[in-house]
Amino acid sequence: MIRDDIALARVVFSGAAGAIAVTDPIGDAPTQIVYRVETPFDAEIVVAIDGVPEDWGWSDGVVSPALQALADELAAIMNSYNHDGAVVGKRFFGRVRAGNETLAR
Repeated sequence: MIRDDIALARVVFSGAAGAIAVTDPIGDAPTQIVYRVETPFDAEIVVAIDGVPEDWGWSDGVVSPALQALADELAAIMNSYNHDGAVVGKRFFGRVRAGNETLAR
């Protein structure tokens, strides 16, 4: 379901036009970015951001605000499935990464 939500956001918000400017980190991300959702262990979900253009994703080795906003948006989608409460704990451990760096949990 996380994969489907990412794909939907990418299509719906890509190049949104109109009188009001719509900003969406997933829709505004470069088209060559590829998203992978993996479950390497029973209780872990990893959203990987691959194909990030160097000049868009990093500045002097530091994560750019645009890439961090993208990671935060992906983490929000992922965590919307990670219900918890007073009686039930989190269902999984999740993280969003680009390359070998974890950008959001």
